[in-house]
Amino acid sequence: MIRTLAECPSAPRVVLVHPGALPATVHQDLAAALGTLHVVDLEQLPAYRRMMVTGEQDGLSVAGLAESAAEQLRAAGLLHGPWLLAGWSVGGVVGYALTELLAEHQLPAHLVLLDSIAPARGYRRSREDFTAEVLLPWFVTYLAAKRGGRLSLPGKRFRGMDAETGLRLVLAAGIDSGLLWPDTTLAGLCKVYEVYLHGLFRNVGLTSAHRAGAARVPITLVRPENGLIDTADPLGWQRLATDLRVLRCPGDHYSMLRDPVTVALVARLTRQLLPTPMTARSA
Repeated sequence: MIRTLAECPSAPRVVLVHPGALPATVHQDLAAALGTLHVVDLEQLPAYRRMMVTGEQDGLSVAGLAESAAEQLRAAGLLHGPWLLAGWSVGGVVGYALTELLAEHQLPAHLVLLDSIAPARGYRRSREDFTAEVLLPWFVTYLAAKRGGRLSLPGKRFRGMDAETGLRLVLAAGIDSGLLWPDTTLAGLCKVYEVYLHGLFRNVGLTSAHRAGAARVPITLVRPENGLIDTADPLGWQRLATDLRVLRCPGDHYSMLRDPVTVALVARLTRQLLPTPMTARSA
C-alpha cells in the first residue's frame, strides 16, 4: 500500500495519498523534487480494488480507508517526528480523514490538498448531479493524462451534447491529434469512458457519505487553472478549516501532477512548511 518513490535522509518527510485513476508513478517528478516521498496507494487495498471491479462498496468508507492508511504508516514508522501530508483528488479527502483519527503527537505539520473537493455541506454530490456536458471535459483531461499527451477540446464544445455525440467528437479529435490510434473505435472509446465513470462515481459515493469534523492541522489547497469545479471559493474547505490558504498552478486536475511549475511550487511549499531533518537537528 505504501510505495516509496524517493527517500533522502536530509529531505523533509512527505506522505501523499493517491487514489488511483493514474499510476502512482505519476508523482515521480514530485518525488525527485522533494527528495523524499512515500505514496499511500489506495488501489493496493484489496477492498478498494474489489470495489473498482464490482462497484460494490461492501462497507468501504473514507474513514475505513484512512484507518488502513494509518495502520500501514505506523507499521512503516512514518508517523513520528515532523512530516507533511498531501493528497490528490479524493486522496486529499482520505488524507483529511487520516488527520481526524491520528493521535496529537502523530499529526502532520501541514496538509496539502491537490485539487481535492471537501466532503462538506454544499459539495456532496450523487451521480444524478452530473451531466454529459460536465463529464466529457473531465474525461478529455483524463484521457490525455492517461495517454501521456494533450487534447485541446474546451468544455464549451460539449454544450448540449449527449455522451455518444460528445465521444464521437473526442474520437475524431483524438485521432487527428495523434493521441489515439487511427484504428480506435467508438465502441472502444465508450468502454474507456464507462470505466472512467465507474471510478469517478465510486469516489463520489465514498466522499458524499463521509461526515468530516473541523480541521486539526493547517491546510493549503493547490488549485489548477482548469480544475474540476469552476468556482471562486476554496472547494468547500472553508467550511472545515480556519487556517487555510489557496495557491494556484497551471494545468488541469490530471496534468497538474506532472507540470514542472506545479512540482516546483509544491516542493518550495514543503521546504517552507517543514524544516529538513538536518536543520531541525542543528536548531
